[in-house]
Amino acid sequence: MKKLLLTLLCIFISNKTFSQSDSVKQYVDSCLVLLKKNSLYSDKINWKKINKKVKEKASSAKSKADTFEALKIAFDALGDKHAAYYQYEDQYKLPNEELNSRISDSLKAGWKRGLKIENRMIGNIAYISIPTLSAGKQKDIDKYANWIYDAVSKLYKNNPKGWIIDLRMNGGGNIRPMLAGLGMFFKNGIYTYYVDREGKSSEEASFRNGEFLIDGKIQAEIKNKITSVTDSKIAVLMGPGTASSGEGVAIALSQLKNSKSFGNLSAGLANATNGFVFNKNLSYYLISVARIADKNKKLYPEILKPDVFVKESESFADLPNDPSVKEAIQWIDASG
Repeated sequence: MKKLLLTLLCIFISNKTFSQSDSVKQYVDSCLVLLKKNSLYSDKINWKKINKKVKEKASSAKSKADTFEALKIAFDALGDKHAAYYQYEDQYKLPNEELNSRISDSLKAGWKRGLKIENRMIGNIAYISIPTLSAGKQKDIDKYANWIYDAVSKLYKNNPKGWIIDLRMNGGGNIRPMLAGLGMFFKNGIYTYYVDREGKSSEEASFRNGEFLIDGKIQAEIKNKITSVTDSKIAVLMGPGTASSGEGVAIALSQLKNSKSFGNLSAGLANATNGFVFNKNLSYYLISVARIADKNKKLYPEILKPDVFVKESESFADLPNDPSVKEAIQWIDASG
């Protein structure tokens, strides 16, 4: 009888171990399928080789949490600098040494002072900075959109000769309140799409009567509207601190015939991301899934170049003497 019980116990333990191993294997397979199916950069790598490397590394994993280092192999291979990978207590983001090397001390100091909308007149020219804006709920989107809109409205009362829109400290977030708050600068029409690696477009971004729309739906409720400012000269400032949605705003503004950009190369994250939550909310992948395209669905590069390069560093503490601001003012003044 004892021998029989011992045999049954061994069978039970063996089946339990097999079940755990099978669960881990299925988890790794599912993660690889998710990345292969959805990543913007999926076609750039040899998935047969990557699958083999990941599974070899994960072969000793006794739990899903143990697969973290193995799955990093796939993230590294994709090279998605916009991605983030969270699993149980671990998190990972690809290092971006090239971008970090371009971040000036002035920009770091600007971030340290805090992200805020700054609106002021520099002589007869209106200046407004649009910072990173993270907003998930509709009430927050409306709040931030009106925050920007009201800041522009105050400057509008001064009848400025031209405008400077500073995106150099805009590291992204939610593009909806940003563009809704700047709606007065855009004429009616379609401006951008997102296009995935298979060429499928989505999220048609447009403006109508100063309202920002996606797929025909107004994205924020603006309370106190002003007359359109579609004919004014607009100087857009960009640089390595301009990333993600900040780059999206720069792209939209670049399509205005009366705009010109100044500064330096953007961060190189001008694309759309999507978040995937799974494994009972214990795993989360944020990955790039689409590029930004114009109204004709022509793709923009992921790193944006300004129309006028300005080599000198930013001077946020002394804006009238900021090199990019001075270049922008010179252009606006020369426009008559």
